[in-house]
Amino acid sequence: MALSHLKNIKFNLPGFLVVLIVLLQSCAPKDLPLTTLKIEDPVRKYYPILQGQKQQIIVKVTNTGKNPLKIYDVYPSCGCTIAKYPKRAIPAGDTGTIVLEYDSNKNIGYVGIHTTLKTNTKEGWQSFFFEINVVPDPHYTPDYEELYAEYQKNNRDLVQQLVDGKTNERGYEVPGSERSKFQ
Repeated sequence: MALSHLKNIKFNLPGFLVVLIVLLQSCAPKDLPLTTLKIEDPVRKYYPILQGQKQQIIVKVTNTGKNPLKIYDVYPSCGCTIAKYPKRAIPAGDTGTIVLEYDSNKNIGYVGIHTTLKTNTKEGWQSFFFEINVVPDPHYTPDYEELYAEYQKNNRDLVQQLVDGKTNERGYEVPGSERSKFQ
């Protein structure tokens, strides 16, 4: 029944294309004259932090061109990093600040984050990189009781399986009086 209603709908391809073009153009960034920029310290290595801590990274971006600099978007390479950037154009000669907040809660060890800026420069994209080492908290080490409880939880059915066998591999018994009937 639902298909019969679809047959009555007429598709207007030229009208659809016009609407699609208008939508795409409204989403496209406004054409600004090209400019140049300089990122202060585009490669950084931070001191180690404890797992669960947050690291704030402040990146200064200077407009070195003659036209306003527009940062359309900022793309960190990891979902663990949130970027805040100026929404308004940065005038020629001025500096804007990008603030990244890195959350180390789900990471441990070496972490390297590439961040890409979409801008109105000749290249269209600029990037910077920071690296940091996330270490576990040295004050928390599981004691023997915690380790044993975890072992018990993971192996609770091991002894039962060793004695009785695995549940799906167990056989069955026929009582002695029943066995004699068939022999």
